[in-house]
Amino acid sequence: MQLKNGAKIAVIGGGPAGSFFAHFALTYARQLGIEVSVTIFEKKDFARKGAPGCNMSAGVLSEALLRKLPEHNIHLPPSCIQQEIEGYFLQVPEYGIPLHYPHKTRIVTVFRGSGPRFADRDVSESFDYFLLEHAKEMGAQVILDPVTNIQIPKNPKDSIKLTYGKEASKTEYTADLVVGAFGVNSDTLYELQKLGFGYIPPKTVQTCIMDIYPTRAVNNALYGNNIYVFSLGLKFIRFASFIPKGDFLTICLVGTKEMNKTLLNEFLNQPKIQEMLPKGWDDVKKRCICFPKIPVNHARHPYTNRFVIIGDAGISRTYKNGIDSAFTTAQLAAKTAFEKGVTEKDFEKGYFNPAKILLGRDNVYGSVILTANDIISGEKHLVSSHIKYMFEHPDTWETKRMNEVLWNSVTGNAPYKDIFFKSVHPRLLINLFLVTARSLLRKNE
Repeated sequence: MQLKNGAKIAVIGGGPAGSFFAHFALTYARQLGIEVSVTIFEKKDFARKGAPGCNMSAGVLSEALLRKLPEHNIHLPPSCIQQEIEGYFLQVPEYGIPLHYPHKTRIVTVFRGSGPRFADRDVSESFDYFLLEHAKEMGAQVILDPVTNIQIPKNPKDSIKLTYGKEASKTEYTADLVVGAFGVNSDTLYELQKLGFGYIPPKTVQTCIMDIYPTRAVNNALYGNNIYVFSLGLKFIRFASFIPKGDFLTICLVGTKEMNKTLLNEFLNQPKIQEMLPKGWDDVKKRCICFPKIPVNHARHPYTNRFVIIGDAGISRTYKNGIDSAFTTAQLAAKTAFEKGVTEKDFEKGYFNPAKILLGRDNVYGSVILTANDIISGEKHLVSSHIKYMFEHPDTWETKRMNEVLWNSVTGNAPYKDIFFKSVHPRLLINLFLVTARSLLRKNE
């Protein structure tokens, strides 16, 4: 079952996954010499500030993604970039140490909408708005209305019917292929379970993102061009980071359980965090807080005839690089649709099985690393002794290996599998054991 000349493709969701799919679909169609129409349905306006325009993300674009975009003729304009990041700084209870990479990397921070709700000016172009405009320039049509109903026919030869629009002005749209790019924070994925093709959404955990307004001068004085990552031994925190974005600072928290305002305040009231926060951070008029969900595993059966789900509502890398995963899954699904077909079997073989190899299998190693991290980070003395060793012995093989493991862990710059095997190198483990033993002996003297 192939897409033919005049085929209509509907993309539900205009975030990165949807825009990337439109880009690849239109690219493959031109290469094959066929004309298709791509229509993206998106209920948010990414040119607006605050919740109406925000896709609720930390907003860090990885080195790998920034390398891939121009290779596919997607050129990120300077107007999208809030700040160029030069490095990461790891802060533990007693010590802090900069993390670096052997070669100069390029990491940037962006806003997914047009900035926090309290911004008194436009913060330049949002990343999601740029990608959606790029898709439009490629030939996609964008409809700023929600899809309210999906009807998948019993006969796979028949088209899928969508209903979109507000209550008073609902319209039907018929598509030869429908792409779900709506993300795990949408109610749409739960509606899809009722359609009976076997889709089960990923499990999720609720995170927290808070934007404050220190000003660029204060950010530069406190953090420079570094993202600060915290490992303070808090049982309820898995990741915590301060991400500078020009005049703004994004505080991102991922917990071992659902984040809420109580846990957010508990984190912010930690003595070390109080030392690191800028003055006036608690001005409620200059705070923007949300609690988005992120997936902790992948969906089951995110495809059927003429319908495929991509991005984090389908499969993504656990806890890291959601936009990179959106790029990968969009490319796989689009390539499958144009080179193989749009049947359930086509999407299983061409999209989901390769995605599970690339992302799903790697997430198994990620789970092991994250569990180990939860255990180790809870032992404050253990963490501090290792960081102290790195600080005092910067040129040893062990420090360089630890730096590489930590860098790749916080940036997502390498697959979890690579991080795992580098972290369990016998020489490194023996050294860490000796460092820990000596530290414990000194503590007990």
